[in-house]
Amino acid sequence: MIANNIHSKYLQSVNNLSQRNLGLTGKNPAVACMIVDYSKSSEGQVLSYGLTSIGGSPHSEVNALNKIKKNKITNKTVMYVSLEPCMKESDCCAKRILKSGIGKVFISSLDPNPIIHKRGLNFLKKNNVKINLAPNYLNNFKNINKIFYHYQRNARPYVTLKLAISKNGFSKDYNESNITSFETQYYMHKYRLTHDAIAIGYNTYKEDNPRLSSRLNGINKNNIKFVLSKINKKLKKNFNMINLNYKDDPKIFLQQLKNYPINSILIEGGVSTFNYFYNNKIFDEIVICQSAKVIKSSKKRYKLNLSLLKKNLKLYSSITYGEDIIETYKY
Repeated sequence: MIANNIHSKYLQSVNNLSQRNLGLTGKNPAVACMIVDYSKSSEGQVLSYGLTSIGGSPHSEVNALNKIKKNKITNKTVMYVSLEPCMKESDCCAKRILKSGIGKVFISSLDPNPIIHKRGLNFLKKNNVKINLAPNYLNNFKNINKIFYHYQRNARPYVTLKLAISKNGFSKDYNESNITSFETQYYMHKYRLTHDAIAIGYNTYKEDNPRLSSRLNGINKNNIKFVLSKINKKLKKNFNMINLNYKDDPKIFLQQLKNYPINSILIEGGVSTFNYFYNNKIFDEIVICQSAKVIKSSKKRYKLNLSLLKKNLKLYSSITYGEDIIETYKY
């Protein structure tokens, strides 16, 4: 049934829609839902759609159902949702779907949260709602919400290391503050948006006076801000100190993160910070933004050994922004 081209199309649509609020739904995943009527056309007519709200609630299914009157739902009405509807003792998406009268639901992905996993699916099946689960090749939702899946399976935040360097590998220019172009910096604000927290070393905090926010298209996400330092320092309001000596066991860093409600963290420190996390293998992916600029006024300690990194890791993706190259690496 799910191999039918029209159902595949709607599943791909809800997966794509899931990206719209990505990074804005708190600890909940960014989910999309679409309600389609087949009473007048075999191609279907979209009656409603919903996204997980900013902040994480209400969920996408509730938002989609709230947009249509119950008398619009018939035995030809189908729901498509990118993640298994939640099932709880109190009010929840699975119960709302059953109450709505929708008799058929297509699901892109099961919820990896062990508290939810298959409970929504089994509840709906038990109550005679026909459930169709997408095969893996139609389940792009797992890639879109990779941070949520990682957190549920590993019980620790997804860690991304990011570093901007010149063509000859330096992360600092004494003559100019920016290494990469405005376009690349804008792209990285989009990347910040998908993370809950941002961390930098104390030297970067002191020298660059960064805001560490996601500023684009009217969105100003208040990422949780961390400064890494081996001794306590007085910080600006809304900046949090993490005590970390770069000789410490990396478990100390991960242990301190448990005090904060985050699924992911983007580490944007300089080369010494980058090397600590890289050498201790505390990362899930690495993003290198390399400009075409050659820096002549810097010091050896600000130079990244990019050739060694490329030798040890696999290139996952590469895109070009103007003269800059943004590459993502993973193990």
